[in-house]
Amino acid sequence: MAANADSSGNISKFKWVIISAGAFVLCLVAALLVIVFADKLNTFGLTKSFYFILLIPVSLGTAAFLFGALRSYAKYSGNLAYGKLELSGPIVVFCLVIAGGFYFAKPESSFILTIRLFKDGDKSKIIKEGNLIADFGEQRVKKEIDENGEVIFAGISSGFIGKEINIIPGVEGYRLKNNSSLIIPDNRLIYLELEKKSDSTLVRGIVLDKDGNPLPKVNIDFENGLAESITDSKGRFVLSVPGSAGKSVLLTAELHGSIGYRDYVTIPENSSITVKFESRK
Repeated sequence: MAANADSSGNISKFKWVIISAGAFVLCLVAALLVIVFADKLNTFGLTKSFYFILLIPVSLGTAAFLFGALRSYAKYSGNLAYGKLELSGPIVVFCLVIAGGFYFAKPESSFILTIRLFKDGDKSKIIKEGNLIADFGEQRVKKEIDENGEVIFAGISSGFIGKEINIIPGVEGYRLKNNSSLIIPDNRLIYLELEKKSDSTLVRGIVLDKDGNPLPKVNIDFENGLAESITDSKGRFVLSVPGSAGKSVLLTAELHGSIGYRDYVTIPENSSITVKFESRK
């Protein structure tokens, strides 16, 4: 008769202890791997998936130890809409562990969103200064960028997962490289790339006379010849002006040798400039 089996041909208690111990070691190794590679798993949104996978060997190991090594017994019976359900033996513990795992992993009502800022297309070049504004529905939240190049928004409703939010970075000399509307992924982690603001800004404007009528063929000059244009038949002009939005530059408007406007204006970011032309003798 085999040393690892009893007289009835069943596996011995010692063998069940080894099986359950093996399952425990397997779960322990898997848990350690999840901890070590937590960042990568979180990036792909797989952390919770691995949790549910681990429930299977945990359930099997628990059932093996209780019923094989300790010779315990469990039974469940209940009435269902389509008949009667009766379970007995290790399957009861297996189902209890699985059900308990799902219960304790019930969906969260809120979550923490982490946004990591980087530049020049290299995620290792993090941005450590400035702030970030995020619009969660009607709520606007402003946070400072920490020394790790991250902005952490806590207590965000789980209803925003998979939804679009608007992001506005406040980093001097930089702007968003792509669209400001971003979708929150399942892993609650967003990598946000910024790029340097252009050294020149596209400026649009219109020149009006004292009565508010558009003036065509007006010479538009920024910074004494650095950028020049002529208004069209509707008094409009478009040109690239040296400097970023918010910078103060000298603008001169001249028609037929007469200067009708000469003053400093602020380069707008998204709006246009209206120039009131007043003839000077």
